[in-house]
Order: sequence, then structure tokens, then C-alpha cells
Amino acid sequence: MSQLALADIKRYCQALDFSADDDLLTDLWAVAEDFVQTYIRRDLDTEFPGAWPEPCCQAVKLLVASWYREREAQVSQGVRDMLKPYRDLS
Repeated sequence: MSQLALADIKRYCQALDFSADDDLLTDLWAVAEDFVQTYIRRDLDTEFPGAWPEPCCQAVKLLVASWYREREAQVSQGVRDMLKPYRDLS
């Protein structure tokens, strides 16, 4: 369960004045939350059920804003970062 709201994400991305990108922002937000939890290897919902630590929430907002604004510019690095925890190195 997210500790943020779509309004928080939209405000951070400066996308408050329109709703055309709400589905895109919601998708990016879900991936960002999953990325943060996978990266730190912790289930934040279980460990912090009342509220995630602010740095974790800020990391989610930073990821969403970056991916939203720079949709193509960071593709190769972003894809590597997202897939790194799932690589089989055996």
C-alpha cells in the first residue's frame, strides 16, 4: 500500500493542471515504489505500516519525476537499474 497519493506525485511532477497523464503517472509511481523496495530489499509496508521513511518517499517521487520528464533520455541506464535485481548471475 502506497504512502503517497496521486496528488503528491502530480505536485512533484508539476502536472497538477491536467489529468491526461494520470494513468502514466500512476504506472510510473507503482514501478518506482517497487524499485525502491527491491533496491533496499525491504518490504516498507510491513516494516513501516504507518508511514514510510521520508527519504524512501522522496526517492519514489524523484524516480517518477525523472521518468516522466525524461522518458527517452535515460532509457538504457534506467532499464539496467530496474532489471539489475532480477539478473541471474549464476
